Amino acid sequence: MKSNNLIALTLGLICAGLLWQYYLYPKYAKKVQDPQTMSDLFAADKASMDEELANIPGELVFRSDEVPKPDPDNATISYVEDPTIEKETISIIKAPAKYELIKTAEEYKKIKNLLASDLGPINFSKEMLILVESDGNLNDGFFQIKKVQNTGEQIIVSYSFNIIGAKDRVGKISAQKVDKSDLPIVLQQK
Repeated sequence: MKSNNLIALTLGLICAGLLWQYYLYPKYAKKVQDPQTMSDLFAADKASMDEELANIPGELVFRSDEVPKPDPDNATISYVEDPTIEKETISIIKAPAKYELIKTAEEYKKIKNLLASDLGPINFSKEMLILVESDGNLNDGFFQIKKVQNTGEQIIVSYSFNIIGAKDRVGKISAQKVDKSDLPIVLQQK
């Protein structure tokens, strides 16, 4: 069986070599030696296309072999928006996040070096920290707190998932000081 495959492969290589030597290489060599040959072929194609077009009933509205070039003196681009095409909208990447509350100075000392920014002095008798972290395998530095709002019924923490410039925030946690409260916390990705 192996000898049959070897014979078939050998015959295929011989056929490919003969095809190259007697058919393809002479055409290639002629094109390289005589660049006029290519334009002659294009002229022959154009003549045959003209002949075919003459036999088609109807009127030829437009035909051009050259692409129209813009006038450099009047080089303005006008753009008209097509109202039938829907505009694309940018959708945010939804990323699972969780929050953590830091209510004591002891807890704060444990995580102080992991914070993305210096929050200054914190009075834990009146204030607490809200941290936003990944609730999955994503890097905590991708999450950034944008705004914290106390509505009286809940504390709304608006955060973004931003990977741009995250190399400076890798392993860092976004935190925000807020007044101490027992209200429920709601995370909103913006």
